[in-house]
Amino acid sequence: MLPLRQLRLDERLLVGRTAKVNLARIRGREEVNMGRERKPQQHTLSVRISAALREYLERAREAVSNGRGTPVSMSNVAKMLLEQARRNPLDDRLEVAELLGNPTNAMLGIRAKWEQQRSLSRAEWIVLARYLEVGCEGSHEDPRPPARESLVELLEALLALLRVRAGESPDRDRYYLKKLRASVGANHRDRGVAKVIKVVQSMIQELREPESPVRPVFVGRALHAALRDERLSSVVAINEALMPFRTTLFRLAARGHWLKEHRPLRPEIRAFAVGDCGARASVFQPVCAGGFQLTTLLTGNGDLAMVLEMTSREAVYPLGPFPQIREFAALLEQLPTGGIWKGSEFLG
Repeated sequence: MLPLRQLRLDERLLVGRTAKVNLARIRGREEVNMGRERKPQQHTLSVRISAALREYLERAREAVSNGRGTPVSMSNVAKMLLEQARRNPLDDRLEVAELLGNPTNAMLGIRAKWEQQRSLSRAEWIVLARYLEVGCEGSHEDPRPPARESLVELLEALLALLRVRAGESPDRDRYYLKKLRASVGANHRDRGVAKVIKVVQSMIQELREPESPVRPVFVGRALHAALRDERLSSVVAINEALMPFRTTLFRLAARGHWLKEHRPLRPEIRAFAVGDCGARASVFQPVCAGGFQLTTLLTGNGDLAMVLEMTSREAVYPLGPFPQIREFAALLEQLPTGGIWKGSEFLG
């Protein structure tokens, strides 16, 4: 058995070694941490917002989700808007969300500005392009692509917009090529925006051929993305680039508004009433075939309406407003015998 003095000496030595080991570990961690950059701490902020502000954020989330193609949370939208507002207090996305609160009034305001030869804001161009995208791609009730001449003008508008781009953006260049479904038409040595321009020019030439099967209906998406995401030199440059194509741009955007909103581009008036059909005089000659007669009418609101009469059964079927007429025409053209139709106006 060791003497008490020896035990105390061994205890002090053991404590000393343990302290040295612990000190070495602490110094090692300090040396490692000194070589690392400390990440800033994330802070959580909770705020109460009004119903109007929540609705505003919902519209902003819809605008952002449409651009990204994936769902975006409300908190991420609020964070994005705060970060962008720090860099640019007049961020276009805020104005876009505001305009989309009443898209029909926004489109009417755009048309009024054009009639007065006034320039559009970038946010107004983005709203226009949002409906232009729908107008180019169509929908189930009206899937017809735009005419070749219209697609040529849209491709020329995209070229004009790319020429006022500030700086390079390889990711967006790849996006444009993907949406245009371009695998040929450019020299392999071409890169970036030069390749996009060559491909677009090649498509324009091909579309001008009478029997061309090319239909780049996703050019509307490319224009929408360019106006929403690109760093463009100025709003003045955007207006100068796109004004020569404004008639085609607005016509297809108006079609997209019809397809998406199912209402005409005019101020609020009373809705079309089926009972109005019998009270209006027809200004068009009725069309008769077999046991059917189709009469076209103009309502008091200036809308087109139709009445399909089954003369053998003394039955009358009213059609209107215009989105319903268009879907009915698409149904007759596309639905095979015994097929099923699933549209927004007709089902069965």
